Amino acid sequence: MTQPTHIEYQLSAAQTPQQVSSMDLPGIGSPVVVRFLQALSERLLKSPEVKPFAELIALGFWLRDSKLSQWLNMLKPDNPKAIIKPVGCVVHYTPNNVDTMFMYSWICALLAGNNNIVRLGSSESAAKSLLLNILKALFAEPEFHPIAARNMLLYFAKSSPLNAELAGLADARMLWGGDESINNIRQFVSKPRCRDISFADRYSVAVMHPGDTAQQPSALEKAAQLLWQDTKAHHQLACSSPRVIFWLGDQTSLTAFAGVLNAQAKHQDTAPEHLNGQSRTNEHLITAQYLQMQGKASAPLCNERVCLLPVTQIDEDMLAQHGGDGLYFVKPLASLDELGAELPARVQTLTYWGIEQDALLKLLMDPSIQGVDRCVSVGKALTFAPDWDGYRLFTALTRYVYLD
Repeated sequence: MTQPTHIEYQLSAAQTPQQVSSMDLPGIGSPVVVRFLQALSERLLKSPEVKPFAELIALGFWLRDSKLSQWLNMLKPDNPKAIIKPVGCVVHYTPNNVDTMFMYSWICALLAGNNNIVRLGSSESAAKSLLLNILKALFAEPEFHPIAARNMLLYFAKSSPLNAELAGLADARMLWGGDESINNIRQFVSKPRCRDISFADRYSVAVMHPGDTAQQPSALEKAAQLLWQDTKAHHQLACSSPRVIFWLGDQTSLTAFAGVLNAQAKHQDTAPEHLNGQSRTNEHLITAQYLQMQGKASAPLCNERVCLLPVTQIDEDMLAQHGGDGLYFVKPLASLDELGAELPARVQTLTYWGIEQDALLKLLMDPSIQGVDRCVSVGKALTFAPDWDGYRLFTALTRYVYLD
């Protein structure tokens, strides 16, 4: 297969970006697309080599038939005189910190009937390699050749001239990355009606109210298990994993929870002991000491598998010091009303435990709160949905045609 010289590596059978962008669109919820996603789900859930990778199994469950039906129903028009059509060619710039995130972005655009060009992140992992091999095998099956022809998955350098070429082809762009990376991509001239869907630098928080559960070890253990579930994948580097805990309880309950969370994390630990060449514990201790010298933090409640660091404030400098892998900044609150002042625009997901939904809804309706695009119970922070980061992706990736 002849490839353009500026494409370093190409996964699918598509020949050039221009050919992908000019191909006829398969339409919303194309039967061959549905069969492809069903086959992908089956391989992820049944292949023995996938079992060690929880994120791949989670993707397989996300694609099971009941979920596919749910997504397809979301793509139906809400009016008998309306038509939903694909937007066209979608270009995806995918993140490095979450190996499987490009799949969710791509699958949403695929179900919406679009052709796709996906720039894969440069980082490598065993899970990502296995996933790409599974996709390559599916693309090779005759039934799925139409999918392979309309979807280009490739690697290329950030400085590649392909960036300018793709900007001129895209009818929509899914931009995952840091603020600087997104702004760099936006410098390339795009179509006047190109839709940019940007997932920039964000962080997430949890608010937890122990209530009487401090006297119930099983309740604390369950909360700790769910919080760690939101944390351990991707070493806490996913934007939806909580980095801050707001604690609506006394010091005794917080100390007890710190011990239970540490025990849960040690029990479930599959992460490597070392991070960036130093032990995780030392990395967390360095951060704690740095913030203590600035008067922003006190001594950690624990610093073993996880580090819970009580802080007096949350600011950009602190967040820049956060290295992930089990570090939580903990700020006690006297009441839920105080939480509103702690939710700036950079807060993406708010997870909650021990708090009534009505109270949260009332809080989030306050116009002064600039952050929080998702609010889910603890344990669901990493559960992707087409409504994500303040966007309704199926709406952003389709055209709504109305007849009157």
